[in-house]
Amino acid sequence: MVYAAALPEMGDMGRSSASLSQETDGRLFLSVEGEDISALRAAVNSYLRIIMIAEEMQEVLK
Repeated sequence: MVYAAALPEMGDMGRSSASLSQETDGRLFLSVEGEDISALRAAVNSYLRIIMIAEEMQEVLK
């Protein structure tokens, strides 16, 4: 559920890009690339926030 919710947010964000995949055991694999350290840090924070919100919403819906 978290994977499906976060997947549309992945892709090119200008100075950074990310991809998300789901392992066979259910774990998520997030790959982030950035042109510089600032872009990389901002992208990692954004994508992790998206994933955390998706997880929190999953808990609320239980």
